[in-house]
Amino acid sequence: MTRGTILPRGRQFVLTWGVPREYGGLTAALLRRSSLFAGRGAPVHVLTCDDRDDRAAVAEELSRRDALGEGVRLTNLWDWLRENDLRGRSVAAGAGFAPLPAGAIEERSGGVVVRRIRTDAEGAVLQIDHLRADGTVAASDRRDVPHSSGRTRRVIVTCDAAGAPRAAWRGVRELYAAWLDRLTAGERSFLLVDSKAMARFAAGYRRPGVVVLHIVHGSHLTDDGTAIRPSRAEVFSRLSAFDAVVLCTVRQAGDVRRQVGPAPLLAVVPHPVEVGDVETSLPRDGAVVLARLEPIKRVEHAVDAVARARRRVPSLELDVYGDGPARTRLEGAGVDGVRFHGFDPAARTALQRASVLLMTSRSEAFSLVVAEAMAAGCLPIAYDVPYGPRELIVDGRTGWVVPAGDVDALADALVRAASLDQPALERMRRQAVERARRYDESAVLTRWALTLSRAARRHRLREATWRIREVLRRRLRIG
Repeated sequence: MTRGTILPRGRQFVLTWGVPREYGGLTAALLRRSSLFAGRGAPVHVLTCDDRDDRAAVAEELSRRDALGEGVRLTNLWDWLRENDLRGRSVAAGAGFAPLPAGAIEERSGGVVVRRIRTDAEGAVLQIDHLRADGTVAASDRRDVPHSSGRTRRVIVTCDAAGAPRAAWRGVRELYAAWLDRLTAGERSFLLVDSKAMARFAAGYRRPGVVVLHIVHGSHLTDDGTAIRPSRAEVFSRLSAFDAVVLCTVRQAGDVRRQVGPAPLLAVVPHPVEVGDVETSLPRDGAVVLARLEPIKRVEHAVDAVARARRRVPSLELDVYGDGPARTRLEGAGVDGVRFHGFDPAARTALQRASVLLMTSRSEAFSLVVAEAMAAGCLPIAYDVPYGPRELIVDGRTGWVVPAGDVDALADALVRAASLDQPALERMRRQAVERARRYDESAVLTRWALTLSRAARRHRLREATWRIREVLRRRLRIG
């Protein structure tokens, strides 16, 4: 065991696609889990692979929000390549390398050109050169290298300090694997993969001593609940490739087993929730929504429900925190009593002031915002969608669960909450806070310790099987 923690011995890595500036539940859960691990003596290295030019702004935002706890590092692949060497294929594999000249499309960060981009007539990206601060090429990502099949392929070439080509990779997954090999350095490591995009790569990444777990954020089902979402189909067809697959609720784990068959590698670990001392007797007013304003969140249902509820409770008001493509349309509706605040890093403090939270998503994996609302004594009114609300909320005692998509039921619950007397509200708020303690950091850390230990044990057994197969293969070949 690592000193000061109950987690099994080993370096901790997290792999995700990227950390957007205005990040939502997935990234919030990832960073909170990482801070929890690091705070208990297991430093975490978060790795991202997205290729964007706003990472300086992201870093500033993370710092402002104090989102990276002590012992949590964040490193992007392309930034790392600007400062480090990485072994790959011989440079001949990058034949056709030609750096882009000044004058190509340029992107800057802090006043310095960090990327040059070449596109075709339709705007499709053909090549991206990642530059060092001195203007030399650190890595060139070619998307249009001719192949003998007649099609094109992707080749990434890294360059030395003078910008001359040094090593190449045939495809970005080769590059990902080489990077992880370098960072794990053959040491006992845990790789927690939070992004479904990176899980497609990680399902094929097997190394001695590197235990790979995939954490599923979001429902794996289509909206009608009859099939696996196309975006998850590739990974869910290869779940056995991971040393463990972590779901947030028992119900989702059961649904996965019913669809993919017996899978002992499935584990259930909810997101951690910080539960402090909550004064439940203080008066609270209005409703709040904390969500990205996009179709899957159906925030228009919350707005419509408040409009209907105001016919019976004229004083009811709704504060919406979040931004996204639907904001202009929602604000344009001009519903009385509804205020839009946009993206606000401190939005969760509104849970300490609001009486109720509205959650109207089409699907969830755990619904962290519902758990956070309960921990703050803010009573949730949530659609009964997979997964989370039904598992978290005791209907009528710690909040309300209403049929998914039923705006009238949502409005009725708002009126019911507004009609409760103060003693009843205080009692429900106390019960909500106590229920949220099931998901406090200590309880969740214990679950993670067990899950990581089981995954490591499974990995060792698989390693032994691989070695036996390799010995048999060599003997049969010799014979």
